[in-house]
Amino acid sequence: MLKSRRRRQSQPVVLEQFLTFTVRQEYFAVPMAQAYRVIPLPSVHGDPQQRGIGLVTYENREILVIDIGRCLFDDPLSSSETQTLKFLLILQPRLEQEWLGLPLTDPPVIERISQAAIHAIPRNYLHWGSIHNVSSLMVTHQEDQERPPIFIVDVEQVLHTLKTR
Repeated sequence: MLKSRRRRQSQPVVLEQFLTFTVRQEYFAVPMAQAYRVIPLPSVHGDPQQRGIGLVTYENREILVIDIGRCLFDDPLSSSETQTLKFLLILQPRLEQEWLGLPLTDPPVIERISQAAIHAIPRNYLHWGSIHNVSSLMVTHQEDQERPPIFIVDVEQVLHTLKTR
């Protein structure tokens, strides 16, 4: 009797915390463990050729700021898109690495996502798809098929891509 009662007890749902945000009507997320802070977007300096890589100073630290359109879509933000940027999501991937800033139009939202909703992106999409620098994981909402998927940004891959430019 004790065994059957244990089997009937539901397993606890494990939730992970992410900061979610939108870029060009697509949804993205970064793990909360890699997020340091969200601040109003300060002036970005050091990008005279408009390559999409600049710097801001925050708390006596230089933070690399990247063009999120170029990073995720290989297509720089237009001047009208750039005008709408208001927030800077500061990421700290690891203590020994430099911090990274992602400019956003709207503040990110904290979401608790079940581990069961996180699954692999089809390998061919990672190779041929139009969204780049995402991990091999995405979130789908089985309970609500109308909600679009959330692509999990691979911050390590973003930093690697910047080094190879």
